[in-house]
Amino acid sequence: MVIRVLPARKGGIYTNSGSSQALINYLEHEAKEEVDPKRSIFFDQKREGIASHEVQEHIDTNVKGLRKNKPHFHSVVISPSRAELRHLEGDEEKLKSYTRQVMDNYAQNFKNRHQGKVEGKDVVWYATLHKDRQYSGLDEEVQTGQAQPKQKKQGEQTHIHVVVSARDQTMSRSLHPDSGSRQFNYNAWLTKSKKDFEQSFGYRPVITEAQQKQRLEKQVNRLERGGLLLDREQMHDIGRNQKYSPDFWKRMNEVERGAKKGDVFTPRQAYERLIENPEPKERKDKGAKKPDILPSKVESVKYKSKSVNSDTESITGKRQDKKLEVHHLAEKGEQKIDKHTDASSDQKFRPVRIDITPLIGALRFESVPNTGGHATGKDDDFRRRARRRR
Repeated sequence: MVIRVLPARKGGIYTNSGSSQALINYLEHEAKEEVDPKRSIFFDQKREGIASHEVQEHIDTNVKGLRKNKPHFHSVVISPSRAELRHLEGDEEKLKSYTRQVMDNYAQNFKNRHQGKVEGKDVVWYATLHKDRQYSGLDEEVQTGQAQPKQKKQGEQTHIHVVVSARDQTMSRSLHPDSGSRQFNYNAWLTKSKKDFEQSFGYRPVITEAQQKQRLEKQVNRLERGGLLLDREQMHDIGRNQKYSPDFWKRMNEVERGAKKGDVFTPRQAYERLIENPEPKERKDKGAKKPDILPSKVESVKYKSKSVNSDTESITGKRQDKKLEVHHLAEKGEQKIDKHTDASSDQKFRPVRIDITPLIGALRFESVPNTGGHATGKDDDFRRRARRRR
């Protein structure tokens, strides 16, 4: 299942900064080639068989509060895989009901602290179902010469196009899926929509090794077109050894991005990045208690204690020498003793008393600084302070 918001390009069909007329006409034209030309092919949350002019009018008028150069609508495509389409047995009603689930999830993933939650009924959207696809110049088959542009693709190609307004029904809130994770959780939307498909239709995805090889071949072809030539057999061996795990595909994407930036320009660098194993993170047990002192710090603590002991021994030695000197002077009758000498270990420290009466007087109302005089009372003090504030 592939669900994505199509990028808007200037001058293209999906340009969304103005009217939706070009996009609606294109979607209607592609759908009417497959069904009755007189049949209305659009549907929304509740209705079916909606005419194209009604779709265009509603999308183009639901723009109050939007700037001219800002997107007025967005284009969403829902593309089930061939296995998923076979599982549905080509039932269009199931695809329409699933489209409504996807758009409900789309609405619920918008977040705003100051505004309430968005529900499916608050979003303005219209969808149509296409059964065919054509090759474009960006497809790998066209670039390798296997197909021509605008040539129809073979096999099951059913998909759904959705045109969704950038404002809600009341035109009081903007809904932009490309506004960042704080406003719209893109990954949560995709994950929830895929799970809904599996739960609603009882589908269990099974990815075979042939599909993994095909995916790897496409990525290797893109790297070769970029100038990085890789050994296909070795790449398949690396993929099989890692069981085509999500980490393997993540490293493959990193190699592809590095090749575009110029960080990876040799096959050896690519192989090393794919084979390297990340260091396992240490698991933290909740019940385990941390040691008070780390083993590496024990030696430093012991060393510090030894130095402290040696310092205390030297200090006590000096004090004993000073005591002997004081006794010797006392015997000679000399009364002058240095203030800093500790004459006796039992001598108590006598604190010095400081008179803070002037400080208290300065803090009272009798003394008001910056007023040009002294207050004679509380009323006078209040007037002087009010004059100073002016």
